[in-house]
Amino acid sequence: MLWYIFKLCIIVLVVLPVYLLIRRPWQEKSARAWVETAFMVFMAGLMALVLEGEYGNPVRMAETAAGRIAAGEGMNLIPFRTISGFFRHFAPDDFLINVVGNIVMFIPWGFGLVLLWKRKQTIRSVILHSFLLPVFIETSQLFIGRNVDVDDLILNFLGGCLGVGLYFGLRKAVPDLEKLAR
Repeated sequence: MLWYIFKLCIIVLVVLPVYLLIRRPWQEKSARAWVETAFMVFMAGLMALVLEGEYGNPVRMAETAAGRIAAGEGMNLIPFRTISGFFRHFAPDDFLINVVGNIVMFIPWGFGLVLLWKRKQTIRSVILHSFLLPVFIETSQLFIGRNVDVDDLILNFLGGCLGVGLYFGLRKAVPDLEKLAR
C-alpha cells in the first residue's frame, strides 16, 4: 500500500508544477481555483497509476485485447468473486491494496465532482459518473495488459458514491462548501 501512495505522491509532485504553470490558480484569487487544482492533480495521479501498463502499436494493442476477450485471459466478469476471495484468504496487505485501496482512491472522484460542479449534484449524474470512470479504466486496462475485474468496477463505484456522500454530509457542517460549486 505504501508503494502505491509513494508512486502517487511522485506523480503529483511531477504534475503539480506543470498544472500550476498552465492553470495559474493564484491569478483567480479564489479558493475554488486551488480546490480545482488539487482535484485535477490528484486525478492525473490516479489516472497515471491505474493506466500503468504495456503500450505500443495501437493496432497490436487492439489485437491483443481482442485475443484476451476471446480467451477470457486476465478477466473476471463474475461479481464479488475477487472480493470474496480476499475475505476467504485474508492477507492484510492484499486486502488493503485491492479492496480498501480501490474504494479510497475513488472517494476524491465523487467528492470533487459534486463539490466543483453543481450540475453534477443530481443522483443520475452521480451514478453515471461514478460508474463511467471505472468502466473507462477497466476497459483501457484490457488494452495495456492489465487484469480486468468487475469487482474493481464495483469497488471504484462504491468509492465514488462514498465521496458524494461525504460531500453531502460535510455540506451541512461546512456551509461554505457550496460556494465552491459552479
